[in-house]
Amino acid sequence: MTTIYDDKILQVTSNWRFTNDIVRKIGGDKSAIIYRLKRLEEMNYLETKPDKNKSVYKKMNKAQSEYDFLKMMEVFETNQKTELNVIKQMPRIMMNDGIHFRKKGLELLEHIQEEVVSAYMIIIRLNNQEKSSIISHSIVIERKERLEKYIKKIMNFILNRYKEKKTVTAIQEYFQKYIEKFEIKI
Repeated sequence: MTTIYDDKILQVTSNWRFTNDIVRKIGGDKSAIIYRLKRLEEMNYLETKPDKNKSVYKKMNKAQSEYDFLKMMEVFETNQKTELNVIKQMPRIMMNDGIHFRKKGLELLEHIQEEVVSAYMIIIRLNNQEKSSIISHSIVIERKERLEKYIKKIMNFILNRYKEKKTVTAIQEYFQKYIEKFEIKI
């Protein structure tokens, strides 16, 4: 789960920072941090600029343009199509004991969870920007509806694909445990 780095990344990028500086300040898995830097950039949480042969990142404090929102949704939906295909091809995500997830099933759930958390981060940001009058109410409503539709599509698909009662319960508990921990300080 790479979203654990999001808060720390956003804290250390109040000024322009090189990738290695961010990794050093945060500590942890370098490849996971770099992945989240790129994901946060796609979500317009970070802006980037080249500096010689390296990239530097800074937290973005302005509202997302319509073009950037649509571009971000395109990335979300591309990732979702991949997830839907994986779900279609995976006959079972639970082990034979009916209690534990198979390794591939757990990886799938973690990936879905990261995408859902990323969408919720955008919703939270939209709410904050609306309160600060950075973005209009009508745009916030429109974007939130699109994000919520995106989240519901993947969640309904996975729950409808694996209909065995134990599997549905395990999937719901998996996501519920994480939602209870979900707290982003943006």
